[in-house]
Amino acid sequence: MPSHGSNSPRFRRPAPLFPATADAIPGEPDPSASTEMAHDSAQALLDGVFHSSDPEVVQRVMHLAADGGLADLAALWSSSPATTLPGALWRLYVLHTWVQHHSEDVVHRYRAGSRTIPGLRYLSGFAEPPDVDQVRRTMDEILRGAFTGDLALALTRAGAVATLVAHGTAHLADDDRDEERTRQAERLLRTGEELAAAGRHAEAGQLD
Repeated sequence: MPSHGSNSPRFRRPAPLFPATADAIPGEPDPSASTEMAHDSAQALLDGVFHSSDPEVVQRVMHLAADGGLADLAALWSSSPATTLPGALWRLYVLHTWVQHHSEDVVHRYRAGSRTIPGLRYLSGFAEPPDVDQVRRTMDEILRGAFTGDLALALTRAGAVATLVAHGTAHLADDDRDEERTRQAERLLRTGEELAAAGRHAEAGQLD
């Protein structure tokens, strides 16, 4: 958690992950759907892309993510804890979707928070200063990396993005005394922490 010094934005207890974005994704998870189904579907998608010899498979998954084609599957994962594979992929999917749909706002928030935690700037992979197209490309690279390369690194990078944007959102909220932005900052911070935790579990081979 960030320190609460005189110049640091103050976060209250984090709220649930991006409720407005989550509500906009079609296909509520069936309460009767088993945890096993969520895990099996997440693992099947990850394995199917990672072990494919066809590069078009990866591109099709990226197009599905961009067009909302993974929404129903992601909704199945949404109730899974962050430190499970379906829970980690759900948070990554929602962050990717949110950034792609609000990239101009994300750039503004990121620039406001990028100097708060300098080490995370390099981990996120965003250019300095980032622009809209670069932010979208970087989030695509992070999502692609989760399926084709180092899942732990992809989750850690996504966590860095969410945390930096959270700090920028909090700074802007403090400047404008905007309560809604303060709540958004809390959700983003929570998401960053959860993605970072998922990355640590993946690195240790414990993302079940």
